[in-house]
Amino acid sequence: MAALLRRVADTIDDLGSVQILDITFQLTPTADEDDLTLTVYYDRESTTAQ
Repeated sequence: MAALLRRVADTIDDLGSVQILDITFQLTPTADEDDLTLTVYYDRESTTAQ
């Protein structure tokens, strides 16, 4: 779980200036292992001043 969260954090950082709207996760047991899915909903922030 910690490694997945670190990868997601790195990916968010790589996106640049974004506003995180929501983060969801789902754990689905399978025959061999648990399948963990993490979804991040975001909006790119405008770089122009209003």
